[in-house]
Amino acid sequence: MHVDVLTAETAFQTLRPEWLRLLGEMSFQSVFFTPQWQETWWRHFGTGRQLSILTVRSDDGRLQGLAPLMRGNAAADTTRLEFIGDLELCDYFDLLIAPQRQDDVVQAMADYLVSQASEDVEICLNNLSASSPTAALLQDSLTKQGLLVETETIETCPTIVFPTDWNAYLATLRGKDRHELRRKIRRAENAAELAYTVTDAPGRLDEDLDTFVALHRMSQQDDKQGFMTPSKVAFFRDMAHQLWREGWLELAFLHADDRPIAGLCCMTYGTTYAAYNSGYHPDYGVLSAGIVLFANRIRSAIDRGFVAFDFLRGNEAYKYRFGASDRPLSQLMVRSVCPVQESCV
Repeated sequence: MHVDVLTAETAFQTLRPEWLRLLGEMSFQSVFFTPQWQETWWRHFGTGRQLSILTVRSDDGRLQGLAPLMRGNAAADTTRLEFIGDLELCDYFDLLIAPQRQDDVVQAMADYLVSQASEDVEICLNNLSASSPTAALLQDSLTKQGLLVETETIETCPTIVFPTDWNAYLATLRGKDRHELRRKIRRAENAAELAYTVTDAPGRLDEDLDTFVALHRMSQQDDKQGFMTPSKVAFFRDMAHQLWREGWLELAFLHADDRPIAGLCCMTYGTTYAAYNSGYHPDYGVLSAGIVLFANRIRSAIDRGFVAFDFLRGNEAYKYRFGASDRPLSQLMVRSVCPVQESCV
């Protein structure tokens, strides 16, 4: 196995075909692992950081592993390696590893990371899914080489695993939750003329993004009202254009009497339908607009053959009333120096 380190932004483009092919071989896949997502994030937030994308190739030149990392100065005497992205915008991170070569790839990556230990490297790998083997593989390999490795659960992504159809899904809910969901849908249908739309033409995307951002801002509680900053809005628009053209993003809306009252930004990568962000008009809270739109998207995902609905990060109560179960996220911290008792967030 041969390891190269790429530091130029052009790596996102030159590696794209191989990157996507490798991602397609993995058992756990996410749009957050695509070069399209990561290049867009880097374009908006990469200033002051240095790319450090590790590629692992077999002797025949085939890409067998990829670590999308970046360097940043966490402290005056420590250089940090971490995944490309940030914890506010990116729900999952991971290494890309060919399943049939995972032991060889992880060993090659570990050897490279250990070779950096003389520089007092600190490696922080956040939001690793329990569905991914990465945390266990890296912890075993790096610990054997004498580095300090700490792993802890830091978040959860509640997820519904779908049965065969909508009625079968409803039957999986607790009786009270099933009754409440049906009641809220009926109440909304009786109170207004409802319509569901999904952005289906490039000429509508910018207008629908305006609507979504407005709904999101209106629905935020006091502690989150500053989330949609100008820099995040610019990223969100760019990201939506990049992913929409690939067929990996849907903007869905609920309208009451021709007025948009709730919006969902959803990811449609692979076999999992994921709810990335949402917003609703507070004047229509009595209609449970957000819940009604979530129900519509869950039903649509089942009908279209998706196998799961991922609510992404956060343990909000409504996710469990939809029948979701926790899928933990872990943080893996590697140090070649004495640990500091604090998170690397």
